[in-house]
Amino acid sequence: MLLPDSLYRRVPHFWLLMGCFLIFYSLVAWPDLWYFFGCLFLGIVSIARASWLFQARRRVVRRAEVTVLTATQKMERNRT
Repeated sequence: MLLPDSLYRRVPHFWLLMGCFLIFYSLVAWPDLWYFFGCLFLGIVSIARASWLFQARRRVVRRAEVTVLTATQKMERNRT
């Protein structure tokens, strides 16, 4: 299934938001230790996944390079 580009760019934000909610829920569920450790672990994993996605996309996405043509370069292009 292909995602639209606007939705695809927000996937790391979803992981980060889900991790924050899970950590918040684990702090709310403090009396029940089973939920505490489970949600805390899943929250940390999803925040780590979000940071990995942010870093991986920053490495892959290339910024557009701006080249400035000088007069000699323009003349050489016209000759060929």
